[in-house]
Amino acid sequence: MLEMLDKICLDNQLKIRVISIAENCSGSIINLAERCNNGDFNCLSDKDDLTRLAVMIECASSTYSKYKAFGIDDKVFYDTIDDIRIWCENNGNKGLKEYGWIKNHIAFNLFRLGRLQFQLYKCENPTLDYSKLPFEYGERLIYIHIPQGEKLILSDCIHSIKTAKEFFGKYFPEYSFNYFFCESWLLYEGNIDFMDPHSNIIRFASLFDIAYSCNDDSQAIERIFGRRRINKHNYSEDTSLQKRAKAYLINGGRLGMGIGVIDANDF
Repeated sequence: MLEMLDKICLDNQLKIRVISIAENCSGSIINLAERCNNGDFNCLSDKDDLTRLAVMIECASSTYSKYKAFGIDDKVFYDTIDDIRIWCENNGNKGLKEYGWIKNHIAFNLFRLGRLQFQLYKCENPTLDYSKLPFEYGERLIYIHIPQGEKLILSDCIHSIKTAKEFFGKYFPEYSFNYFFCESWLLYEGNIDFMDPHSNIIRFASLFDIAYSCNDDSQAIERIFGRRRINKHNYSEDTSLQKRAKAYLINGGRLGMGIGVIDANDF
């Protein structure tokens, strides 16, 4: 675990606390990690965030063994598992609350390849409108996720998608797919009404065929402002995006979510 902790680059005080709980509760941590590695991540539902973090780091060692068995470069592993650090920082470095998200990394079905993350994804989402999508319910896709922390530069995203196509073809040749898929506030068609048309977000969205949008603004509010305010005038204006979005909302605009696809053959 110590080597894994060094590679993940956690906050130093949090790292000390994780080492302590791992040493004092090693049997429990190992047992929980074994259950998670067997697919039972629900065993962490009643655990505190520090225990969840220790268990996920213990699990990461097993995941790393899978990377080595497949011959996948260490950089991909550590770039992928760095999400643990990001979500600990989002939690005030108190531990890992979002273990339900990190389980995808541990389960060896999500990989960060450059700017973006890519997940093996059998689409069985009953809330999607499949009449507007070029694929059927249950079809294999590659889900694109956008990790926080870096600018969304178009050339970096294009390179990332090209890398992903090569990556899955090389390491998962039996996993045939026709489409990359993404659900995100970044793809909402209404964004063009208040964002700079040359912004990184609008350029990123241009990579996708936007199948449709919906008015679920929860993700957009969280990502832009942090949390919802009853009075729209109380939203922060610390960034140009916040200023534009706030003015848009005050004037009756709505934020939302876009559902987009990319034909894998285009890359």
